[in-house]
Amino acid sequence: MRLTDWRFGSALFAGLIFLSCSAAADPCDSPKNPAAVIVDCTQRINSGKSKGHYLAAYYSNRADAYHQQGDNDRAVADYNEAIRLDPERALAFLGRGIAFSDKGDNDHAIADFSELIRLDPRFARGFLTRGIAFGDKGDTDRAIADFSEAIRLDPKDVMGFNVRGLAYSKKGDNDRAIADLSEAIRLDPQDADVFKIRGLAYRKKGDPDRAIADFNEAIRLDPKDATMFVARGGAFSFKGDFERAVADYSEALRINPRDAAAIKGRADAYRAKGDADRAIADYSEAMPLDPKDAFTFVGRGHVFSYRGDFERAIADYTEAIRLDPKFALAYFSRGRSYLLAGSSEKALADLDQASAYAPKEAYVALWVDIVSRRSNLPSRLEQASSRIDMTVWPAPVVRLFMDQMTPEAVLAAAENSDATRKKGRVCAANFYSGELSLMKGLKDEAARFFRVAASDCPYRFNERGDANAELKALGVVP
Repeated sequence: MRLTDWRFGSALFAGLIFLSCSAAADPCDSPKNPAAVIVDCTQRINSGKSKGHYLAAYYSNRADAYHQQGDNDRAVADYNEAIRLDPERALAFLGRGIAFSDKGDNDHAIADFSELIRLDPRFARGFLTRGIAFGDKGDTDRAIADFSEAIRLDPKDVMGFNVRGLAYSKKGDNDRAIADLSEAIRLDPQDADVFKIRGLAYRKKGDPDRAIADFNEAIRLDPKDATMFVARGGAFSFKGDFERAVADYSEALRINPRDAAAIKGRADAYRAKGDADRAIADYSEAMPLDPKDAFTFVGRGHVFSYRGDFERAIADYTEAIRLDPKFALAYFSRGRSYLLAGSSEKALADLDQASAYAPKEAYVALWVDIVSRRSNLPSRLEQASSRIDMTVWPAPVVRLFMDQMTPEAVLAAAENSDATRKKGRVCAANFYSGELSLMKGLKDEAARFFRVAASDCPYRFNERGDANAELKALGVVP
C-alpha cells in the first residue's frame, strides 16, 4: 500500500508539502491550483533573480504541484534541485519521499523520511510517513514502531492511531487494532473509513454483530461509498445471512457497477444460497474486471463441481493454478474433482501438491488418504497427523480414519454452541463417515451418510456436491 493509498492520509499530505515562497496571495503558493503554481514558479526560476533559499522554495513548490498532478518524475527532479540548493529543507525530503513512495520506490522514500527525521526529530509526521513506507514494504513491526513514536510526539493526531490500528489489523492483532481505532474514533467521530476498518477488525475477530454496527455507522456517514456496503455484506455472509449480504453487494454495485469485490462477494453469497446460475453469472462478470484473481476461478469451479460438471470445474481450477502456481486450495479442489470424475492418478498428484503447499491442513490429509486407499496404496495419515493440530476440529474426523473414533463419536464431537459452526461440523462428520464406509465396502451405510450430507450440508460446503456425486456413482438417487 502506497502513501496516498492510505485514504485518511490524503488530507495530511495536501496540507504538509506546500511551502511558502512569497505572500499568501501569490500563485506560487496556491495548493488549490497546481497548474498556476507550475507556471508562476517556472517564471521565477527562469528569471534568474532568485538565489539560494528562495530559489529552492520555488523548485520545492513546483515539485509539490507536479506531485499533485501525478507527475512524480518531474516532482522528484525538482525536489532534487531544491535539496541541492538547500540541503536543510526538511519538507523537501518529505515531498520527495512521498513522490518516491507513489512510484513504488519505498527504499528511497524511507531514506528521505529518515533524513527528514534527522533534520527535525520532533516532527511527528516524519515518523508517520516513514511508518507508512515501512508498511508498504511489508515491514509491519517497523511501521508500528514509527507510528508509536508519532503518537508519543503528538497524541492528539488522529492519523497516528488510524494507521497504527490498520497496521495491527494487518498483523492479525485485532484487539490492539480495535483499541487504536476506537481512540481514533474518539478523536474524530466523523471519519467513516475508521469505522469501516474497525468493523473489519471485529469481523476478523469473529464478532460480526459489532462489525455490522460499525459498518452501519460508516454507511450513515458516507452512504455513497460502495466499499462500505461490500464490507457489511461480508459481515452478513459471515453470520450466514446471505439474503442481506446479497442486498448489500447489490447496493454497492448500484453505486459502482464495476466494483469487482462486490460482484465476487455477491457470487459467493449466491453460491452459499444455492443459487448456482446467479453465482456463475457473477463470477463470470467479475473475471474480466479482476483477471488475475485466482479465487474467482476457484469460486466458479466450486459451483460447477456442485453441479457435477467436473470438466468445467477442472478447467477453472487449472486457470487458478496458472494464475497462482502455489495455490494449495486450487490443487486441493482440482484433485477432488479429478477423483469424482474417475481419475484417481491425477487426483492424487494434485492432492500431494496441495499437501506440499499446505502440510498442516487436515482436510487435505484426509483426501490424500481417501485417494491413496482407493488406489490400493498405503495410508500416510498417521504421518500427516503429526503436522496437524489434533486438539481442534476436524481432528475427530482424522481419528475416525485412523480407527480411533466411531462415526457416532465424531457426530457427538461436532456439537458446538454456534449453530452455524455446528452445522458445518455435522456436515463433515456425515460426509467423511460415508467416505470411510465406502472404503470399507459398506455401500448401504455409505449411501445413508451421503444422503444426509447431500440434504443437510450448507450449499457453500463442497461436501454437499461431493455427496451427490458419490450417490450418483453408487447408482443411488439422492
